[in-house]
Amino acid sequence: MSDAGTGSFRKVEDRYARYDVVAIDGDNIGKVDHTFVDEANQQEYIAVSRGGIAGLIPGTGSSVIPIDVCTVDNNTKTIEVSADKDVIKNSPSLGSGEEMTPEYETQVRSYYRL
Repeated sequence: MSDAGTGSFRKVEDRYARYDVVAIDGDNIGKVDHTFVDEANQQEYIAVSRGGIAGLIPGTGSSVIPIDVCTVDNNTKTIEVSADKDVIKNSPSLGSGEEMTPEYETQVRSYYRL
């Protein structure tokens, strides 16, 4: 595990590493780059790189998706997001040099209506 910095979230490099992420309509989104967990391990988020995801998600950085809107299949190493590709494509992004903050978490959870 590695620490993301002084924020209240930390990156966990090995959890869901390289799992395939698919939208509810079956469209491939990409692979999990890393997972974020809060300090109490109560909230968990997966990050999928925006760059080069088969042209699906424009821009750079990562789409951060709450695990609450996902179904994880550890046997097939697949995570299905209960949203279609357009919802994921338009989700808030996190730049590669940015930390996940409580404010960003609020923005993501609000976007996914949690």
